Amino acid sequence: MNETKLNWADLQLFIAVARGRGLAAGARITGMSAPSLGRHMADLERSYGETLFRRLPRGYELTAAGEELLQQAVEVEERVLNIERRRDNRRATLPVHISAGTWTMLFLAGHIGDIRSDDTRLVLHSSEQPHDISRRETTIGIRNARPDEPALVARKTGHVAFAPYATPAIAKESKWLASSVETPSANWVRSHRGRQVVMEVSNPRSLLDLAKQGVGQAVLPCFIGECEAALVRSGEIIDELTGDQWLVVHGEDRNQPQVRRTINAITKLLVANAGLFAGKG
Repeated sequence: MNETKLNWADLQLFIAVARGRGLAAGARITGMSAPSLGRHMADLERSYGETLFRRLPRGYELTAAGEELLQQAVEVEERVLNIERRRDNRRATLPVHISAGTWTMLFLAGHIGDIRSDDTRLVLHSSEQPHDISRRETTIGIRNARPDEPALVARKTGHVAFAPYATPAIAKESKWLASSVETPSANWVRSHRGRQVVMEVSNPRSLLDLAKQGVGQAVLPCFIGECEAALVRSGEIIDELTGDQWLVVHGEDRNQPQVRRTINAITKLLVANAGLFAGKG
């Protein structure tokens, strides 16, 4: 054997030609043209240092050296296939991490039956700070801005509107609830209703609980406020808080089966409720 290294791609082509007993059948298996396949087989024979085929009028027949190489190549092929199967099995069992803000995660959790599947384990992360998808801190992120990282892909799922909500009894009163978390809605309350704040919370989710008890008005996303029977919209939609919603994923992860299924399910859910998210009921 000469010092030229064997090419695994050529060995795969060799297996196809050997199994098909000729270039025509090998071409059908590999999708490569017969002349190109013939050149690869000639290169392989030079690299291997042996004649691997007897070229017959009706096809190719393996020589003794060809039979020996085929046996070895098939053993390698099986090892590679086992590695790929184990890789695919590990990918299939990896959890799909979903990150979103407090309110979007609350909505997703309330519709989890539309998202989850028996063969996918979901991990839900509720945070006002976006997780770094480029570094795989999460698999799927739902954000209020389109990412500019080149490795990420995004799809706009609609618009999100915010408005004040309260119980009917205090809808006209100047009592407001505030959150200490740095979000656009919290900043709006501090800027426009700061002197009328009667209670402040460190967890945005508490705004909803307190508003339902009649403690004060809370600025909520419409897809949350409109679904609460105890609350009414106590003011107009706040235009400066209205923005787009994006579903974001790493480009290398989006075609994994469990990730793709989860993306499609979330997208379907959000698009179906686009009117609710936009404050149109």
